[in-house]
Amino acid sequence: MFFPLILIIIIILLVVVMIINHRVMQHKLETETYAKDQLVTKISTITRENTYLKNQMLDKHSSNDTHHHGLRKAKHDLNSILTQYKNEGHIQNFEIIATGNLAVKHPLFEYARTFDYIAITDKGIFNINVKNWKQKTFYHFTANDAETESHINSDSLNQTIGRYIVNQFHSQFQSTRSTTYTFIERIKNNSVIYDFYNHDPFEQSSINTQALEAKIHEKLNQHIKNVGLVYFTDGSVNIIDGPATRSKYVETVSSKSSLQQIIGETIAATNQTLTKAQYDQLIDRFN
Repeated sequence: MFFPLILIIIIILLVVVMIINHRVMQHKLETETYAKDQLVTKISTITRENTYLKNQMLDKHSSNDTHHHGLRKAKHDLNSILTQYKNEGHIQNFEIIATGNLAVKHPLFEYARTFDYIAITDKGIFNINVKNWKQKTFYHFTANDAETESHINSDSLNQTIGRYIVNQFHSQFQSTRSTTYTFIERIKNNSVIYDFYNHDPFEQSSINTQALEAKIHEKLNQHIKNVGLVYFTDGSVNIIDGPATRSKYVETVSSKSSLQQIIGETIAATNQTLTKAQYDQLIDRFN
């Protein structure tokens, strides 16, 4: 009688041990499965982040290459146009100065750095701000402009959209800066994104062109016409021109022919011509 009782107790203990062992193994398996799933998720997240960063780097390099191509094209176009006018006798001298070569301590650096090139002739100075944008560009839109509201019926659909977006942006995110904006439209991944630039190229070129003209007169006592040119070198850009008032100091061009036309009109309208000594003095000031 005693032996069977011991046997039953042993069997019960073995069953309990087996149950406990099963639960321990099950818990261990669940823990390992959870850890594996977490590891897989983390690896997947890191892979996506690496892919995103890699694409960003590629986009950045691509943008840099595009910008450099635009700069080379702009300089080539300028050289071709000014050489033609020199050969035809409309100007006597010209030089194209890359503002990237100006020292920070240069007295005109603060005003010249807005531009990529400054083309100096004896009949005018052309300050070139090069853009190589290919996206749809809403250009030089003014927020809360009561004057332009009266022309709303004659606006194109894109101008109406541009004014609405810029007013929304201005009312939500801006308070102290000027009310003129330039932004581009990006369509990507089933979404439409509007990227605003920190500075409006037209407004900035106008302000710095006036400042350069005044500084040249102040430091060299020379009256010479300064024209700011925002040059979109990629002819495929879709510029939605805002209805804001234009300035006599700056023009927007999007082709070599329009660039040549503006330069030609400026040269033809200039009555004052710099002497060779004055021209050389001006070149020295930029070198």
